[in-house]
Amino acid sequence: MNWKSQDWIEHASFGLGCVSESRGDRLDIDFVNSGAKTILTTTELKRANPPSSDFKFARVKRKSGSSPLKGARAARRPRSVAEASETTAVVTQSS
Repeated sequence: MNWKSQDWIEHASFGLGCVSESRGDRLDIDFVNSGAKTILTTTELKRANPPSSDFKFARVKRKSGSSPLKGARAARRPRSVAEASETTAVVTQSS
């Protein structure tokens, strides 16, 4: 079956869910009680009705102004002695 975004489905193990994205042979689904999952389109799914007409998934609240990347920096690999000497070598010219 061809599923599209906003289709409600029922999965045997995860229960009721809403398709958030269809990506080729995979579906991203937000399940009411099991959270977000990615499953193959070959999985047996049944068409379902939403729990209510105004149902909204709970969203994680963040503090105002905070950013998940704020202050995060990639770890730097320490340079070896050979690398350090290559980058600090001074070239001298003869006159």
